Amino acid sequence: MHGFRSATAIVILAFPLPLAGPAGAQDLDAIAKAMGVGKVETLHYIGSGTFWAVGQSYRPGEPWPRFNMVRATRAFDLKQDVFVNDFVVTQGENPPRGGGQQPVIGEQRRASGIAGDKAWIVMGAFTMATSRFQPTLRHDYWTSPHALVKAALTDQSKLTPAEAGATFEVTRAGRWKARVFVGKANLVERVESWVDSPVLGDMAVVTTYGAYKDFGGVMAPTRIQQSAGGHPVLDFTASEVKINGGGITAPTAIREAPEQVKVDRAAEGVWFVAGGSHHSAAVEMRDHVILFECPLGDGRTQAVIEAVKKTIPGKPIRFAVNTHHHFDHAGGLRACAAEGAAIVTHAMNKPYFEQAYAAPRTLEPDALARSGKKAEFVTFEDKHVLSDGARTLELHLVKDNAHNAGLIVGYLPKEKILIVADAFSPREPITAVPARLNPFTTNLWANLQQLKLDVDTVIPIHGRMVKVEELRLAAGAK
Repeated sequence: MHGFRSATAIVILAFPLPLAGPAGAQDLDAIAKAMGVGKVETLHYIGSGTFWAVGQSYRPGEPWPRFNMVRATRAFDLKQDVFVNDFVVTQGENPPRGGGQQPVIGEQRRASGIAGDKAWIVMGAFTMATSRFQPTLRHDYWTSPHALVKAALTDQSKLTPAEAGATFEVTRAGRWKARVFVGKANLVERVESWVDSPVLGDMAVVTTYGAYKDFGGVMAPTRIQQSAGGHPVLDFTASEVKINGGGITAPTAIREAPEQVKVDRAAEGVWFVAGGSHHSAAVEMRDHVILFECPLGDGRTQAVIEAVKKTIPGKPIRFAVNTHHHFDHAGGLRACAAEGAAIVTHAMNKPYFEQAYAAPRTLEPDALARSGKKAEFVTFEDKHVLSDGARTLELHLVKDNAHNAGLIVGYLPKEKILIVADAFSPREPITAVPARLNPFTTNLWANLQQLKLDVDTVIPIHGRMVKVEELRLAAGAK
């Protein structure tokens, strides 16, 4: 899950179902009545807890980075199908490790929402349209208890007896599917669901709802726990639940951010492929192309591939370099593999990717799944060189960087160009040493000095292409 990490929660906890006698007589109408679904127009869950940034672990397979949610509102409008998150978070791990942008000092707001198919995130003073978080926002709305029962009534879902209750299923083809467990009190207690992930495929999610309380004839949970990808992502306790409080609307001014690809020449045969939240670089070799970074998912990466083909016609993309395993930076790798490119990544990532790529992809089959091909990997530890005899691209591990244990940078010695993700993201001009230094950036600079890399230009995966002087200032170096 880079510049913004959705506060949207997705998670997986394996709780055994309680053992009891045969389920009593239940039907969807009884469940809807017990939960007060017909009385609900809007719900505001107000409380606090913990969330974890999905796909942003320090090492592949480790738990996602943890954040303290000191104040949080999760608001649902069941009439208009609107869902809004508004969290205030503080640093959850000291020292911070992994992605997700831990607020090392003070508090940080995370806000997002969805209305129908219109999704948005709040970034500082701006509300931005987003397609990236749309699937998980949609998933989290529809797998909330009252929305699920509403959907089941619409679908006339079949109720199946189960131990200590009953189950029913709800599916939205190409989007998500859910198996819902209802306890003997006719309350939704557990939801097993699946949502598409560019890295994990049909990502399994488990959400448990507990500590129900009666709010004017509406039963609502005050404890929500969730996990995804095998790790927890939400543990929320509501101190207050407001029923039919209104005030849940989509923002009137959402700044559209159309996905585009802009190709700028960085040097002869080296291209900065920008135009989105995540950039790439293309390096032309004698008989092939190296694509450096395949971010987000099929949509962005396929657009990048097409732009590169137009810019460098007649040469296949033979290698796709991955800076690190974080989902926003690895989500397009499968599109590159479908193109026939070998994935070049740190050795620690290969087992994780291979396991992830073996998972089912039935909700939204991607280019690789449709192609029937298998991803090929080229791995290394500290350094790897790709060369055609005339041009050389060096790949170096950024050692001891707290953002990611396998973070790598690219270096073109002839052109004196550095390609870097996350450790340095110059969005605005840097004209002086910042009052507070980013430890990822200071570590990057220390690595460059240790490696004795002579850098003139920096191509960042986030931000503007700049001269090395801006990196030097950002690192607080003399």
